[in-house]
Amino acid sequence: MGASVFGIGLSGLNAASLGLSTTGHNIANANTQGYSRQSIKQSAPYPQYTGNGFTGLGVRVDTVARSYDEFLTRQVQAAVSQDSYYGTYQAEIKQVDNLVADPAAGVSPVLQSFFSAVQGMATNPASLPARQSLMSNAQGLVNRFQVFDQRLSEMRAGVNGSLVSTADHVTALSKQIAQINGQISVSSSGGQLPNDLLDQRDQMVLDLNSLVKATSIKQSDGTINVFIGNGQNLVVGGTPYSIAAKPSASDPQRLTIVYTQGNLDAEIPETMLTGGKLGGLLEYRNKTLDTAANSIERMALVLGQTVNAQMRQGQDLYGNMGTNFFDYQQSNISLTHTVAGVSTAFATVSLPTGVKSVASDYSLTFTGTAGSEYSITRLSDNVSQTVSAAVMGTTPTVLGLNWSVPGVMAAGETVGISMPPAVGNVLSNRNNTVQALPPLLGGYIEDVSKVQASDYEVSFDGTDYQVIRQSDGQRTMITGAQFTNDAQSLSVDGLKLKFSQGSAVAGDRFMVQPFTGFSRGMSIKPTDPRVLAAGVPIVSDTQRTNTGTGKISQVAVDTPSALTTSSAVNPALKNLVNITFTTPTTYTLTDTVSGATSAPATYTAGQTISFNGWNLKIDGQPAQGDKFSVKPGTSQDADGRNALKLGELQSRKIIDGNRSNYQEAYGQMVAVIGAKTNEVNIMSTAQTEVLKQAEISRDSVSAVNLDEEAANLLRYQQAYQASSKVIQIAQQAFDAIVRIGG
Repeated sequence: MGASVFGIGLSGLNAASLGLSTTGHNIANANTQGYSRQSIKQSAPYPQYTGNGFTGLGVRVDTVARSYDEFLTRQVQAAVSQDSYYGTYQAEIKQVDNLVADPAAGVSPVLQSFFSAVQGMATNPASLPARQSLMSNAQGLVNRFQVFDQRLSEMRAGVNGSLVSTADHVTALSKQIAQINGQISVSSSGGQLPNDLLDQRDQMVLDLNSLVKATSIKQSDGTINVFIGNGQNLVVGGTPYSIAAKPSASDPQRLTIVYTQGNLDAEIPETMLTGGKLGGLLEYRNKTLDTAANSIERMALVLGQTVNAQMRQGQDLYGNMGTNFFDYQQSNISLTHTVAGVSTAFATVSLPTGVKSVASDYSLTFTGTAGSEYSITRLSDNVSQTVSAAVMGTTPTVLGLNWSVPGVMAAGETVGISMPPAVGNVLSNRNNTVQALPPLLGGYIEDVSKVQASDYEVSFDGTDYQVIRQSDGQRTMITGAQFTNDAQSLSVDGLKLKFSQGSAVAGDRFMVQPFTGFSRGMSIKPTDPRVLAAGVPIVSDTQRTNTGTGKISQVAVDTPSALTTSSAVNPALKNLVNITFTTPTTYTLTDTVSGATSAPATYTAGQTISFNGWNLKIDGQPAQGDKFSVKPGTSQDADGRNALKLGELQSRKIIDGNRSNYQEAYGQMVAVIGAKTNEVNIMSTAQTEVLKQAEISRDSVSAVNLDEEAANLLRYQQAYQASSKVIQIAQQAFDAIVRIGG
């Protein structure tokens, strides 16, 4: 009996001792991150059969279990991933929002100052101080664009740095999880779970989810496999895998996340990395930083191009046609004829090597006369040069440009030419097929009213081309036949793209960044304020001998085309044109330079008459023989008509298919970023609360309660003391039996 009672007391003593140790362990780790409360699980062993029935043999401790709920733990992991995603996005987007929306440091105030200076020149076009003020304010506007470009570039560099450190941290965690997986597998082989190691691993997975959304699957040996992205293995049992931030195959300046396996790197689609810090950084860069940069650069380009076109329509104080006000990189162009829907290149105009731009428009005329078939005119100063067809075949440099015309123009045909803004950057994908003559894709901005604030990816499948707009994923298919018919060029969203060398093969891809570096290369072209073209180069006139009551309005130059390859003015704009009334209700137009006279046209009072790129109105009732004319103007100091047209650009809807002006386009970008910032702020606050509630739910199961542990200490202390008493009594009984036997 003594031995039996002694064993029972000893088992109770051991159980109480283990209970005290476990409770002490809980108390010691009450503030340990990721620790789950542990408790002993005990049961009565199989009883011993005697003639008097089954007799208990004390207590047995089956295991030390942790208070753990897998569902609640996964809930916290998911909440941490989303909380980190929105927290990262919030911290980054605030920088852009503060930059673009600043009422003092944004683009809006300097844009307003620029147009106020334009109005000042329009009010007093002869004033050199007013002209100098316009140049100074324009320089301030360019400086602001360049500051924005620099700040956004710094933010992009900051994102790259964060991607590198975050990817390295993910890789480090994968190695730690794999290592602890091995320890858990060995420790679990005896049938008991290593609770503290399991808690450490859960905390590592939680830390991993704060960096990138990860999925874990438990294996039969107690290990877990961890996956990220669209199923990439990060940990398989005791084997870790790595990710890294490396230059993208499409853009070496843009880091992307790659999955590394041996010596091979595979880019993980950024849309698959949806949570954690990595997901927040990538989403911020793609949806906010790129949008802001492209929107501001597009605004700078459209402003520069439209102001230049309007300036080239005017006349300066020297009596010359206006020239470009803003200077930026221009592009070579191919001129095409379109006949029956088929485009054929008939001329190529290019900038000489090392030349960034030209300030004037040009005209090219095929005279059809032997020995001097072509006439090239620089419209700014009306300087002309004739070139034979034979010389044209050698690509001569004429008036600052290289010309190549194979001679398919019609006799007497005249084409007005402008050198367009060049596309900022076109990058060949690193994985493109290696060719002896690598394809070089380049191009220019063809239509400023259609350009979108986005980059583009061009891919070739061996037959057709696909252009993907990166801002919204819109796809445009361009068949090989279209490419060939359109003089071997691709046209999309106001861009004209062409291979200047080689050609694509199946699988080749190219990243087109239309506006990259535009504001960095932008500057003010004139140094003399007198060359600002505030006036209009033509005037209307009335013959003094007219007998009717007809009155002619002041002539206006037609609004410049949004097409950047067309000259801002008709090459015949300054030709003297006579408007002669053959009857009181009919008139003819005679271009005294070309000698051509139009067929009689019906006159209606107040109607608009358009010719040679100008328009005007005649009111009243002219008499037969009355004559009006449009002729070149002089360098009149008081003429500010073109300056007024420059001022009208501020409110003219030019951008987004003629739906927005400069301020509206900028305001829309600010509003979009502001709305996104507000959305992210709200979601971050909400997600923080979701995480808090998830942690409360988990902690209600797993966290250590010091009051409860204090009660357990007393309970196990009393159990220990009682078991000790049982052992003491058993010892006394055994001693008594021994004495009786003695």
